Amino acid sequence: MRSLAWKLGAALVMVAVIAIGIMAIITNLNTSRQFQSYIETSPAFIETVSRTLAVFYAQNRSWNGVENLLPQLVANTGDRLVVADSSGQIVGDTAGELTGANLSQTDLNGGYTIRTMMGFQGGMGGGGGQIVGQAFYVGQTGVAAEQAFLNQTNRWLWLSGGIAVVLAVVLAVILARNFIRPLRALDTGAREIASGNLGYRVRIDSGDETGRLAESFNAMAGSLQHSEEARKRLLADVAHELRTPLTIISGTVDAISDGVLPADEKQLKIIKSEAQVLTRLIADLRDLSLAEAGELKLELSAVDLADLVRRKAEQFKPLAEAKGISLISEAAEALPSVTGDWVRLEQVFANLFSNAIRHTQAGGRIAVSFNPDTLEGTPAVTAAVTDTGEGMTVEQLKHIFDRFYRVEDSRARAEGNGAGLGLAIVKQMVAAHHGRVGVESRPGYGSTFHITLPAAGLTAKTQD
Repeated sequence: MRSLAWKLGAALVMVAVIAIGIMAIITNLNTSRQFQSYIETSPAFIETVSRTLAVFYAQNRSWNGVENLLPQLVANTGDRLVVADSSGQIVGDTAGELTGANLSQTDLNGGYTIRTMMGFQGGMGGGGGQIVGQAFYVGQTGVAAEQAFLNQTNRWLWLSGGIAVVLAVVLAVILARNFIRPLRALDTGAREIASGNLGYRVRIDSGDETGRLAESFNAMAGSLQHSEEARKRLLADVAHELRTPLTIISGTVDAISDGVLPADEKQLKIIKSEAQVLTRLIADLRDLSLAEAGELKLELSAVDLADLVRRKAEQFKPLAEAKGISLISEAAEALPSVTGDWVRLEQVFANLFSNAIRHTQAGGRIAVSFNPDTLEGTPAVTAAVTDTGEGMTVEQLKHIFDRFYRVEDSRARAEGNGAGLGLAIVKQMVAAHHGRVGVESRPGYGSTFHITLPAAGLTAKTQD
């Protein structure tokens, strides 16, 4: 049973069944006992007692020893049986009070119904003969017995009902605590997260809605923790990236002001170059933030992806050849156009070419290929950029699209090879085009980045 609704329903049914069952059992036992007592004090029972006494006298020819028999004949301990002989003398009394007294001197009514029983000489069916005695059964019969039966039954109904209510309350409290426990755990977790303890996790071993809620809560807490860690890393990285060019600019200006360096064209170029680094970093961060927020403005149109990538490859070819790297764009078959923003797609492949050249050694090779593909079951085009660089490990591939992540961070910083935003921008730009980006790599064998975009006319959404 995995549903909380089923658990609540089953709990209510269980409480009701147990309460009703207890009432039924107790009431049934009492009713059976009371009804049996009522039956035993009926005329038929009186007749049976009368016959038994007649048989006793017929067998013994006297009433001697009848007091030993009388207690066995009464139906209830509170009832009374009195036997007198033919002369009116009382020869037996279950109460032990009237034995030896005379009936004329005794009042046996006492507010009870009295039934008279006759015995005949010779026993049952003896015929003829004289009256040998009288018996008086003093018990609750008739209307009095019925009222006593109802009163006793009502008392037991109230008692059983009270027991059932108490048990139902106890069960309800136990079940309520069981249901509330995971909610309290979630409340505690929410307070811990609100207080800044983002590493706190709720432990609930349940497969129902509360268990799934706990899983969602823990996933949310994990996402918050990851976001907080990413925010801290972002602030640290931004501070580092801004500090370097600002330090160079500030140091150069101070040196010129102090007369240590001349205010010539060389120094001005250094200041301009570092200012451009700052401008590019700020622009990249702005584009990345807009893309992640879904607010990046795209001018969508039908784009010949193969033509766009070949043109961008031609622009990067001199830079590649200067490093001793061959950049080859393979011929593409007739491919459909894709829906995209030409300028933003140029930015995507510019970042890919820049990354490939940065990580490919002299004598290496960068190749661009194109293939028809599908994206969620619809026609698409895939462009792949493959290099023969140092490649990446599985662990590095997990973070390759993270902000400010660089495969060889220390070397990249020393060489001034970007801020580690290029591939993060690639991922967000492709996502803004409703496309897909993937990467394959092995250490020592290079890497291949795949960009898949939907064919023109299949994506009508725009980013505003």
